[in-house]
Amino acid sequence: MNIYREFTPSLQSCGVSTVATMGTFDGVHLGHQAILSRVIESSERLHEIPVVLTFAKHPISVIKPEITPKLLTTLDEKLAQFKRYGIQSVYVLSFTPKIAGMTAEQFISEYLVGCLGMKYFIVGYDHGFGKGRHVSTAELEDFSLKYHFGLEILQPVIIDGKPVKSSFIRELLFEGKVEKASVLLGSSYSLEGAIIEGRGIGKEIGFPTANIEIYDNEKVIPAEGVYSGKILFDKKFMDALIVIGASPTFNVQKQTIEIHIPGFSGNLYEKKVRIEFVCRLRDIEKFHSRHDLIQQIKRDIEQSKQCITNKK
Repeated sequence: MNIYREFTPSLQSCGVSTVATMGTFDGVHLGHQAILSRVIESSERLHEIPVVLTFAKHPISVIKPEITPKLLTTLDEKLAQFKRYGIQSVYVLSFTPKIAGMTAEQFISEYLVGCLGMKYFIVGYDHGFGKGRHVSTAELEDFSLKYHFGLEILQPVIIDGKPVKSSFIRELLFEGKVEKASVLLGSSYSLEGAIIEGRGIGKEIGFPTANIEIYDNEKVIPAEGVYSGKILFDKKFMDALIVIGASPTFNVQKQTIEIHIPGFSGNLYEKKVRIEFVCRLRDIEKFHSRHDLIQQIKRDIEQSKQCITNKK
């Protein structure tokens, strides 16, 4: 897959003929996946190159930085998903005030048709671009006639009576509803980071934990709580107990992300890992004694095993 970072209309990346889609694609959820699949199908039918134009950062960070949302996927995670779907080229645009001020027609004329040679345009039902994001379906249809490209606007993917949207998935994660979020994403929600030195409390009570420092602090961190999940390191997955939050039993208020891997005794320090959330088990609690905490952790491990088994 070709990746054109810091994309601008230039001779280096222009002169192609494409089926295109564009958007932030945060999460690359089921709705986005439907668009990507349609891009591939249409490119094969029309014998054109399937391409995606996306953004290095969320456009809201330029338009209204004070309400910039946390992200479901980093740029690299999105690119990996695009590649998996068979997209041939991805054009990564740095969204700037200048681009924000362009009309939809200017953007179509200069970027999509003028540079990418767009012959067919596929977007979602709620897609908006151009100054103020106010372009209507009727206007897009007019532009398709004026600039000679086919247009397809896909209807939303509906799950449990609601359209699948990135904003709704963020809300679910902030509420700790990782199972529902994973259904809408089409895969388990994940975070990547490095193992750092922790307090050593887990080891003292017989359940050693690894602390994770997340690489991208712009990503959504699920609600505080205890989760069952998986950890990937050295190209292998292992079942894990994931704890997000403080340690009130030990009067520690600092928020951390800790991982316990049942049966594992190796050293993970400074390793790059990815954690995936499967189920939420319970809230963070303050226990009256270490004994009570230990008994609860044992129950957590058993419940986690059951959850992961049921998901297979």
